[in-house]
Amino acid sequence: MSEDLLGMLVVSIFVAVVCGLIASGIASSKNRSGGGFFLLGVLGPIAIIAAVLAAKGEPPAPAGMKAATCPRCNALQNVDPSQEQYECWQCKLAVPNVAA
Repeated sequence: MSEDLLGMLVVSIFVAVVCGLIASGIASSKNRSGGGFFLLGVLGPIAIIAAVLAAKGEPPAPAGMKAATCPRCNALQNVDPSQEQYECWQCKLAVPNVAA
């Protein structure tokens, strides 16, 4: 392998890793999969644009709670997993709490 070709290969790998790290950082700040966007970013700079344009993900539930969606109105809420049922904050429907 010639030195010019080896140099181009090293630069290409370096650019791919940097693009992956940038895309991963942007995606993580939006509650998206940092690892997935890193792998996409290794494919090229287009992943940075995809990470910027990606919609924000849902924030994780606080410690000791679980995220639940009301079957009637689709309102997302945090509920205590030890309760048998919860009341939707939006439509006031009593919903059984399914263990996850």
